[in-house]
Amino acid sequence: MGWLFDRYRAKFAAMGYNYPPYYMMVVDLGQALIIAVAVIQRLVVGVSGWQWLAVIGAVCVGLAPHVAILIWNSRPILPVVPLSYIGAVALLWLVPVHGDVAPLILVLGATITAAVTGLRRAVVYVTVFALAAVGGVIAGAFDQGWLIVLMVGFGGFTGQLLQQQLRLVEVEHREHARQQVLERARIAGEVHDVVAHSLSIVLLNVTAARRALEFGRGADGVVDPDDVDEALEALRDAETQGRGAMDDVRHAIELLRSEAAVDTAQPGLDDLDVLVDGFRRAGTEVDWRFRPPVEPLSQATELAVYRVVQESLTNASKHAPGAPITVDVGPGDDGYRVRVTNLVVVPTRSTTPGLGLVGMASRVENLGGSLRARADDGRWLVDARFGAAPATSSRCVIDEALSGR
Repeated sequence: MGWLFDRYRAKFAAMGYNYPPYYMMVVDLGQALIIAVAVIQRLVVGVSGWQWLAVIGAVCVGLAPHVAILIWNSRPILPVVPLSYIGAVALLWLVPVHGDVAPLILVLGATITAAVTGLRRAVVYVTVFALAAVGGVIAGAFDQGWLIVLMVGFGGFTGQLLQQQLRLVEVEHREHARQQVLERARIAGEVHDVVAHSLSIVLLNVTAARRALEFGRGADGVVDPDDVDEALEALRDAETQGRGAMDDVRHAIELLRSEAAVDTAQPGLDDLDVLVDGFRRAGTEVDWRFRPPVEPLSQATELAVYRVVQESLTNASKHAPGAPITVDVGPGDDGYRVRVTNLVVVPTRSTTPGLGLVGMASRVENLGGSLRARADDGRWLVDARFGAAPATSSRCVIDEALSGR
């Protein structure tokens, strides 16, 4: 059965369609069943002489395309299908019976060809099957002839509906896959922001603790108790930040495993004071100015503002340790604005922007804002604007100098 389904799947792929393989199995079984019933009808009435040749020929001609599909590796030749189906029906009509089921082969053929061809070709094929049915009606080959003609048209319509449904399902699957990729990229960005920030705070606190113990040691080798307390406080803060980062990483990993929606509160403007205080406690000098927005910002914009400030502080403490940082967040003439500046202590150069800057640019751009990250007169400047005017929106520029952040 697996081999059979693989063959069906390969044939559909060769025609450019992704139908489930059991679709073709149903068609094959349906064709075989209709031919079998039509032959039995004629055997019951009685077959003699040359009529045996007509019946045997109908069976061979009607099943030949389906057998060929299973044997040959080449792409199915669709024009053969109408010739085969109409030829089988014509041979069976040479042995007329009452209540003949043979015309149903025409309905099945119209449905099949319409399901695997474009609209124009489907109309041509369905018309050919309909003309064959009309010819049978004129020749008086079977009863309820005009009903069969209508069924042929309905079969073609059904085949096109199946094709359209397949296309919609494929589009839905592609969109679902794209959303999964975007969600994983978003979660990866969150993990990067959380880990980079937390590790920066941890390292700053560990450095502060080391310096307190190193410079607090007197000539006799005894460390001043106040310096010990300061070092312990820095280590406690580092431990808290580290545990919080681990919790955030575990939560992100669970989201990646379960594909569940984010159900935890995301940081926003109200959390900026705590963010800045964390860097200050770690020994970083931060000149912090904050003004609330005139109009409430969306949750996504508040999160983006928070991440831009977080990433900028992290980059500044990493690339310019000990240098003062100025952070200005508030409404401007062209939307809500974030400006973070710090002295360039140790210039570095990278051919491509770091993940942090790329993540910031992506966040701002997705919200229709603009971002500039560049060196300006000996200082590194991050300037993000949310809700910018259309002329400047969706414009994110990262200076090549000092861009490995």
